[in-house]
Amino acid sequence: MKLLLFSSLLLFALNSQAIHPHADKPLKVLPPAQEGQLYHGAFTDNSEEENHVVLENIRKFEQLATKKVAWVYFSNHWFNGRVTFPTDAIETIKKSGAVPYIRMSPWSRQQEEVADPLINMQKIIDGKFDSDLKEWARQARDSGVALMIEFGPEANGSWFPWNGVWNGGSKKTDYGDPNWPDGPERFRDAYRHVVDLFRAQGANNITWILHIDTSQYPAAEWNDPKYYYPGDDYIDWIGITVYGQQVPNDEDWEEFVPKLTRYMPKIDAISKTKPLMISEYAVIEDPNNSKRKAKWISDALNFVMSAKIPRIRAATYWHAGGWLPNGKNNFKIDSSAASLKAYQDAVSDSRWISEVQLTQ
Repeated sequence: MKLLLFSSLLLFALNSQAIHPHADKPLKVLPPAQEGQLYHGAFTDNSEEENHVVLENIRKFEQLATKKVAWVYFSNHWFNGRVTFPTDAIETIKKSGAVPYIRMSPWSRQQEEVADPLINMQKIIDGKFDSDLKEWARQARDSGVALMIEFGPEANGSWFPWNGVWNGGSKKTDYGDPNWPDGPERFRDAYRHVVDLFRAQGANNITWILHIDTSQYPAAEWNDPKYYYPGDDYIDWIGITVYGQQVPNDEDWEEFVPKLTRYMPKIDAISKTKPLMISEYAVIEDPNNSKRKAKWISDALNFVMSAKIPRIRAATYWHAGGWLPNGKNNFKIDSSAASLKAYQDAVSDSRWISEVQLTQ
């Protein structure tokens, strides 16, 4: 009888630990274990709102790439001012065998270059969204899944309402530290607030990422990414956007390597120790040069593999059809036979891996 009771209690404890991963130590996505290895990730859907994840689309991308993905990237918008856990998307990604990588986007509508009517960083700091965030965190905790989250992607870009422009800008007198620009400082403190809430709920299965953009705008020093950084105690990885041309015949063609290397001093000013990932990268076909996209992809992936910036340990391709009505800004890896071959050839290298290393 005692043995039966002990066995029942042991089974209950083991099941509880599986259901509540916070009972154990934190569950984090670590850099690949072997030097030179890189995680192969992707945004694999092309829905307008970027939050719809379809298992078939993940499989199609992996078939095109001839390589499985380590994680799948998607958006979690706070539409209408509500913060809701993306259960369906996470379950779909789990079925694929990949890790969910979530762009937590604090805006109530998808409208760029304006302040959001319902959400700003001060409201987050003041706890206006705490109830929803706590419930989100509890569902994340109970999911039993390692999750990757970037709060406020591309924070140093004014196209998003969480950027400093819309939250105090370059002023230093209306909030916090008088030596710190108010706009980025509010973002930093809002990010800290979110992480603190998650930790208080026991959601220790989160890998936190600060995501910045090499196309920083405004280009002013006050908008530099170092001012947005919540600190090493809050962030696990630093993510970087590096796009080439996005609109045909409307902007200069920018190569991946010089664009990234020019921006590296600002990345190093954030942290010189945290692992880096390319959180988003892509380019359209050049209508005037059919080989240009293929070369861009090849150069980008070969540069990352070269370990000239050894802290870069992952890259996530934005595989989408573009947002222009005429469809002429197709980012997909198979927008041409040459582009697809360039991608396949690069990621076929054994250094690109599909299984993540987790804390044990």
